[in-house]
Amino acid sequence: MSNKISISRRFAIVDEWVINLDISDRAFKLYAVLARYADNNTHKAFPSRETLATRLRCSKASVDRAVMELVDAHAIEKQHRAYNSVLYTVLVDAPEGVITHEDMVSSPVSTDVITPDDVTRTTELEPENYIDKKGKSVPPDWQPTPELTADCTQKWPTLIIANEVEAFIDFHIAKGSAFKDLNRAFRTWCRNAAKFSEPKTVIHKQEMKPNAEIPDARAWVKQMHDLGEHFECRAGEFGCK
Repeated sequence: MSNKISISRRFAIVDEWVINLDISDRAFKLYAVLARYADNNTHKAFPSRETLATRLRCSKASVDRAVMELVDAHAIEKQHRAYNSVLYTVLVDAPEGVITHEDMVSSPVSTDVITPDDVTRTTELEPENYIDKKGKSVPPDWQPTPELTADCTQKWPTLIIANEVEAFIDFHIAKGSAFKDLNRAFRTWCRNAAKFSEPKTVIHKQEMKPNAEIPDARAWVKQMHDLGEHFECRAGEFGCK
């Protein structure tokens, strides 16, 4: 195997705290793609939605949902510019409450002796209590902060926040979910609840109405009837059976 590194390789560096975010696979891939486009100093990028959709192999609407996931997770910032263009800022510092590299428990690394174990397994192990560090479950008496309640009420006025809190608690306790930030998780819950409660556009079949009768429009049928031709006569019309 050659040890040469091809100078044509292209790659994106993704911080470990991004791996630990509670986001979808598509949002994670989007972060990596934006990191490829971002300036090394400003961390700003401005690829088009069409470019991102092509790179992610998905629709533009899916790109928009992945962008909102990263914005809510404080992994990127989004700024609208002129002519419908968007400027993205890829954030490199972990937001508060997200597991970083320093939080991980590392095994000792040998600096002068390479053993067979070093060749066949990673020299940095996941901590034994990693599952415990992932987050905390939802307490049965949990309530969003007053600021969050007001914000959700303003953004999604069709929702009854008290009902959503009860549904949020019941669902995630039953599922055994764990979160690093319950308030942010509840904000995502409300966004999805509002989206799924939107009325669906349904096109109903219009009732077929009979064509309006035109005076004397059947006169020619009567003439044919009188001549003994009944191919256009209706049942009971002109005495026909």
